[in-house]
Amino acid sequence: MFTFFDLLKKGDQYLKTWPKQNCLYSLFVDSKMICYTQLLIKLFPIFIVLVASLYIIFPLYFSWASTATFILFLIGLPVHCLLWLGKRSQQILSPQLFTWYVEIAEVLNGKQLGQQVMIDKPRFIDLAKLLNKGFRKGGDNFLYNNELI
Repeated sequence: MFTFFDLLKKGDQYLKTWPKQNCLYSLFVDSKMICYTQLLIKLFPIFIVLVASLYIIFPLYFSWASTATFILFLIGLPVHCLLWLGKRSQQILSPQLFTWYVEIAEVLNGKQLGQQVMIDKPRFIDLAKLLNKGFRKGGDNFLYNNELI
């Protein structure tokens, strides 16, 4: 099994690998989770500074225990998202997604190379890499142009 830090690294890699395309938001929860995680990573330091400054400015209204608890909660949000993404990236594709993966591989690589995919058990990180390759090769409407959705 993966350790805590391995999952964080894999989650960060998956976060950077997954294509940011509008057509994927309705198909995969991963797209939404990646969007939320990126937003959390950008915004949570601002909230940590805000909570800490409220404690410094108004120490009578905010206790140190509640401030520390809230700061730990804010730190835990993006960490939890990265752990979820790390675990998701290592999951094997379902049979429905596997057939879709093979169809995309056949469109990109041809029939013979697409059949070689069936030997391996692709994971979500492999799907992300394949989709990235497809969007780079075919443009933003790659899935629509090849009638894959």
